[in-house]
Amino acid sequence: MRHGIRILLCTAALAARPVAAQPDPAAPEPSEDKRAVSFEVGTGIEYDGNVAVLDLDTSANAGDLLALAEFGVDYDKPDAGPFDLTLGYNFSQSLHDDFDAFDVRVHRGSATASYDLGRVDVGTTMTYADAALDGDAFLALAQISPYVSRLIGKRLFLRFAYARSDKEFAGNPARDATGDGLSSDAYVFLNGLQTYLVFGYRYDDEDAAGAQFDYIGHKLSAQLSRRLPAGKRELTLKTSLRYETRDYPNATPSIGAPRGDDRVQLEASLEVPFGERVVTRFGYKHADNRSNLPSVDFDENVWSASVSWAL
Repeated sequence: MRHGIRILLCTAALAARPVAAQPDPAAPEPSEDKRAVSFEVGTGIEYDGNVAVLDLDTSANAGDLLALAEFGVDYDKPDAGPFDLTLGYNFSQSLHDDFDAFDVRVHRGSATASYDLGRVDVGTTMTYADAALDGDAFLALAQISPYVSRLIGKRLFLRFAYARSDKEFAGNPARDATGDGLSSDAYVFLNGLQTYLVFGYRYDDEDAAGAQFDYIGHKLSAQLSRRLPAGKRELTLKTSLRYETRDYPNATPSIGAPRGDDRVQLEASLEVPFGERVVTRFGYKHADNRSNLPSVDFDENVWSASVSWAL
């Protein structure tokens, strides 16, 4: 699509950045008349100052405008009780104006089963994602993530998780990998759900078929979420800061030395609801990627605007 942007119903999600989906304690409590099955569609536009696919260590070194679209369906077991089950499917697509080779299509399915033991909740999330790049098979990801969580008083919610991942890259078997991850998150409620902080840490150990792609990673994150009154509406402002480091113990042939990455990302978004079913989102992201591998050593600025409908 080199002659204009076609706005489609699709998503902005990218399977190349998979994270196990787990319950969010800051999500609104479901109403008693909420349907077990819900649908959501969304569309948007985005300007990316440096189009890239970090999982392939490649970037365009140029910016582009793209259309984003999404469709999702979720099932949440309606019966009250200690056992809960949620199922979800999501389809998403990005379409670039100039760099068609970076168009990403994603099919993603997930299931979470949890049980309330009184003092703690235990559960497991299973995720499978299949991604295509420029219409061709790109990445298949399977992940299972057991977790345990606990609410301490009214102000602190803690969650700890383990994740086992399996990645298969079509046409690039050297990047196929299995990974083990440990993560912890702390939600600090300053004013109930009106204002809260989230602090996170994640450790990753990835073992790839090609030794040059093995790495140990550490990620630290902090997020502030605040709901702001605006007449009859309530806006949601979110800001986050993330720092990630990756150490590759084996030499990367193209540079003749072990690779090291440091990534800093600052992000801000504003959600503006219209009625009970429509939400407009505006976002900005700045990423500072530093590496001794030149193809992933770059800065990136992304501006986005989107709208979603809950059906």
